[in-house]
Amino acid sequence: MANSPISSLEPRVVVGLDFGTTYSGFAFAHVTDPEKIYAHFDYPKATGEKHYCKTVTACYYKKRADGVGGWKFKSWGYPARAEYEKDILTVRRHRSSDPNEDPSQPTIGQFFVRFKLHLASPSSAPKLPDWLKVDVLITDYLREMGGLILRTLQDHYGAGLTKEAIQWCITVPSIWDLSAKAVMKNCMVNAGLVGGIDGSPHPLVMVLEPEAASFHCHKVMSQEFLEVGDKLLVADIGGGTSDIVVQEVISVGSNYRVKEVTTSSGGLCGGTYVDARFMEFMHRTIGPCFRECLDRHPNVQVALMKSWETAKSSFGDPATREETIDLNLPTRLVALWEAYDQTLGNPERESYDELEITYKQMQSIFDPVVKENLRLISRQLDQVGTVKMLVVVGGFAASPYLMENIKRKFSGVVPHILSPPNPGSAVCQGAVALALNPDTIESRVCKRTYGFSCTYKFERGVDPPEYMKVVDGVEKCRRRFQIFVRKGDKVRVDSCISRIQRPVTRGQKSIRFQLFSSDEIEPRYALGHSVKKEGEIVIDISRDMQKDKGREVKLSLFFGRSSLEIKAEAVNFMMEGPQQHLELPVEVDYCGASSPVHLETFKTF
Repeated sequence: MANSPISSLEPRVVVGLDFGTTYSGFAFAHVTDPEKIYAHFDYPKATGEKHYCKTVTACYYKKRADGVGGWKFKSWGYPARAEYEKDILTVRRHRSSDPNEDPSQPTIGQFFVRFKLHLASPSSAPKLPDWLKVDVLITDYLREMGGLILRTLQDHYGAGLTKEAIQWCITVPSIWDLSAKAVMKNCMVNAGLVGGIDGSPHPLVMVLEPEAASFHCHKVMSQEFLEVGDKLLVADIGGGTSDIVVQEVISVGSNYRVKEVTTSSGGLCGGTYVDARFMEFMHRTIGPCFRECLDRHPNVQVALMKSWETAKSSFGDPATREETIDLNLPTRLVALWEAYDQTLGNPERESYDELEITYKQMQSIFDPVVKENLRLISRQLDQVGTVKMLVVVGGFAASPYLMENIKRKFSGVVPHILSPPNPGSAVCQGAVALALNPDTIESRVCKRTYGFSCTYKFERGVDPPEYMKVVDGVEKCRRRFQIFVRKGDKVRVDSCISRIQRPVTRGQKSIRFQLFSSDEIEPRYALGHSVKKEGEIVIDISRDMQKDKGREVKLSLFFGRSSLEIKAEAVNFMMEGPQQHLELPVEVDYCGASSPVHLETFKTF
């Protein structure tokens, strides 16, 4: 992978970008005034929406009308939803006045939401058409968001500010693997925000969402609760994912620092899965005509989800406890439902305009998702015993019902259960704060075992015969897993683990170093269902052949603040070209991605 260009200038502004499943937002701070971190609230066409620190994660495309063919990106965020709804109304009016087919008549494009789920769980994400790939969709969204961010920064700091002055920090869920993070990084580059001709020359920083939220809570909430040795659990429960991390305080005050106590965990149990259960409830309640209505009138779902969002966000409020919720239904759904009942001879309802949802029915919609979040929190608490503080952030943290259940279950074991003001902005503001205070995280717990494929002495009766290779008359076992760090190990940020490697065969002119990871603590071989290939580098060792098999290469694995890096350097001979290295966007939690397993070309002693 090519290295990111390095600027001779230091960044002037740090931007934290929280690209979310349902909503996305950003925060920023000037490096000369790091305590003032601003969350952005003024998004285009947010009129009529709740005052919020994010805009909807949505894109709208329409077919080209210029004869070129294909589809064209039209709008993003709230404007995308507004334009989609406007086009539907325009087409409806046109057809009512002129029912004849007219090539020049208005058309409806395609509206996309929740596409971030393709990076974590493609099976639960909305299906995309063949002409649109998820990386293109994300790139288009990030490009437009980036344009808004640049204009906002120029309004604050002057029109002369360019992308060269920006340090981008993008937040990622703890459950994402390397492939998801690589897509995100590539999209930032393709959107023109990082690297290339016009992007920022400063390397992209990826921040784990619950870590960002944890540091934000430290910055904005009372510090009197926590002392050295105290543990805190942060639950970042957003639209798509839930991310849980437990940290221990190792210093307080202006030099606040923490270390990760357990492996961060998470699941697909954010607020959007409550939405999915609501849609299932509507289908059961109304019948097959509900799906038919959504297929025939796409705007019905948009209008319905607006009404549902209001009901969802207030459910559990003590002021309305046990009350039923009256949900206003879109006109076309009302008409189809009433006609459907008449056709089947079903008893006529008192009202089709409103749907009464009882408190128990609302519970049935919420409870499976809420209980999964409680289970994730419980699993972390089981590993650490007690924590002094439990902090809940993310978009779904604004749900009174979720917070009520968390407090009811854990108040007996956790002294302080809190949610900061504006929990939806905690992640992007925390990302900025962490970038400005990079020494805050001292160490993390490795989520996987990392090492390299190598050649060891063959052990008869233990190693499979097909792995045996005779080298200079000696039986060797190929594809052995040389462990550098084990799953569950505490790894200090910026730590380095090194091993000396040598060629396997006489006259060997190059060495291929392949990094693998595994879910197992003690994997024996660099292949199998639990093993994933993370990356590789190939070095030319042909320049100095004098020591032959005695040539030594120092292979190092660096666990940086925002990446995992491999370096290989000659120890006792001259190597062709500069020191070789590969930086992997493993970022923060050291996750891996699937890739086929290949050969090994070095041994270790």
